[in-house]
Amino acid sequence: MKKIFIICVSALAITLTSCEDWFDISAKSELKADDLLNNEQGYRDALIGCYASMKSKNLYGAQLTMTYLDCLSQYYSTANNAQNSFYYAAKYDYANTKEEKRKDEIWKDQYNVIANVNSLVNRIDKSKDVFSTGVYALLKGEALGIRAFLHFDLLRMFAPSPSMTDGLQAKAIPYVDQFTNALYAQLSTEQVLDRVVKDLVEAREMLKDVDPYGPKHANYDLKALEGVWKGREFRMNYYAVTALMARVLLYRGHPEDKEKAFQYAKEVIDSGLFPLITSSEIKSSEDNGFVRENIFSLEHTGLKDDIVDNYFVVDERAYNFLALNKRTLKRVFPSTLDMDYRRQWWLGTTGNNFTIVKYNSSKRVPLIKVSEMYLIATETAPNITTANKYYNELLYHRGLPSEALTQANMNKHLLAEYAKEFIGEGQLFYAYKRLNNKIVPILQRGIEKPEAVYVIPLPKENTYFIQQ
Repeated sequence: MKKIFIICVSALAITLTSCEDWFDISAKSELKADDLLNNEQGYRDALIGCYASMKSKNLYGAQLTMTYLDCLSQYYSTANNAQNSFYYAAKYDYANTKEEKRKDEIWKDQYNVIANVNSLVNRIDKSKDVFSTGVYALLKGEALGIRAFLHFDLLRMFAPSPSMTDGLQAKAIPYVDQFTNALYAQLSTEQVLDRVVKDLVEAREMLKDVDPYGPKHANYDLKALEGVWKGREFRMNYYAVTALMARVLLYRGHPEDKEKAFQYAKEVIDSGLFPLITSSEIKSSEDNGFVRENIFSLEHTGLKDDIVDNYFVVDERAYNFLALNKRTLKRVFPSTLDMDYRRQWWLGTTGNNFTIVKYNSSKRVPLIKVSEMYLIATETAPNITTANKYYNELLYHRGLPSEALTQANMNKHLLAEYAKEFIGEGQLFYAYKRLNNKIVPILQRGIEKPEAVYVIPLPKENTYFIQQ
């Protein structure tokens, strides 16, 4: 059995970055856990540090959203240029030296954030008396949700999906729940998913009575929240945990999971807190990210400078340039769908290419959106009538005419919507992997072994050692 050796430092060092409003903390602060985690503000700052780490370029600030994972999804025609820095990624050449380094850094940095989350989770129960009313449950629930979120994405990258041959029993990744220098055995895909669900069940229980963005939201003036309660609509709130549960259960695919995934997705939709956008509400470029639909997202004030200008603008750094050509654009947005709000607001023209513009004026990287809940509700609905209800409601809010779904054409239509809905967000690759498709996304090119495309190889060696 492989053992994963996670090397952790003896005391947590969290680099906190300056953000807006109550996120405003010195970017140069590096605080040891013993000093940091001794009062309520320290725990709050530690959690903010975890979010700050998540938005790095190696993680959700680029690689796990709009660059690497979307290159694996075949959105970017320019990646087929041999000079492009994502050329080998687009070819699924995971053995290439550059790609080995890229995926190893993702693995290392993701587990590093998990280590920081664990430092908080492992200490917080002994510090209950330092918190004002409700804050202990809020922060612990949020941290457990983040830990589940991070592990689930590692699983979706580096392990077989449950739909693959013996996928649930295949060796996957470790589930690290302690801040310690310890050997962690590779769990099976099913064991990891069970641990993810366990953390999410506890997180929901912790958050349900205290989170303003939870079942008791009617008791709060959500526009007047302050301090730790402010900005909950973008954090790992109760409904973000619930939405993640729907995503996880859909992926796991146990017989009872389908019905549960539907109920969780419906709970988020029925909350009314994350309404789908309407045409009258898209009035300027500042609205083009459809931010109000975000259930969980990352604050990233440097999106324009750090991401857009480096990847979606043609200049002397063209080796990073990511864009769709006309052929790819038509595969994602057929010419009959030019009225699609996503086509109109999320893509711009640069010569013969089409670039992502949804982040030009946005300061949010979406990680879970309510539109996904509509797609999950469609796929898991108890009958085809209910499926059509959710599916066509989403289409209506994207400026599209209704379509008639059947059980026979559902996967085709759903994958077409995933391609439109999650461009620049890194989710299409996972959708194809979940269904064990023997084709690659968008290009629809057949492949003999989906595992060779959809299972990113584990690291061979880096600061997080894998021992045989």
